[in-house]
Amino acid sequence: MPEKPKYPIPDTKCISLLHNKGPWPTKSNGKLNVLFGIGFTAINEKYFHYEPSELCKIKTDIRGLRSYHVEGLQNGFIGANEWHRIRNELVFVIRGSVKWTCEDAYGDIKEFIINRDTGIWVPPFILHTYEAQQDDTELLVIANTLFFPEDASTHDSFDVADFKKLQKQYTS
Repeated sequence: MPEKPKYPIPDTKCISLLHNKGPWPTKSNGKLNVLFGIGFTAINEKYFHYEPSELCKIKTDIRGLRSYHVEGLQNGFIGANEWHRIRNELVFVIRGSVKWTCEDAYGDIKEFIINRDTGIWVPPFILHTYEAQQDDTELLVIANTLFFPEDASTHDSFDVADFKKLQKQYTS
């Protein structure tokens, strides 16, 4: 059974919907769109917060900044279906749209439609699943953890079954 943290964990009220700004014309006749703007305090105290009791379980320092994208998602495709103990994620849709569903350890569920105009900040301990709403949907993810494929302890992704076991510790 997943270990219940001895500290308060985030709930769905901690999920932030991020609104893009723009477009504005550029000097090169392009269009400038701002995906997000987050103040220093939130970034420093929340996004780049790493719970020491979680970090000590991993032999490699995974604190950092990483970006990846997922492309070619087809309408109806389901992804993620996971949660993290350490990782914060900022998720943006580059093309298409997704229905993003979040569930916290207390049983609260929230759904969001994410498209080119919005993004989402998902804190740790939130089970999240997405369903592509259009063909050729593409996601951009910015995470506050590094990833080393050869070191399983750095993966910080856990499945639904483990989440449900953890959730029982909060809802029973």
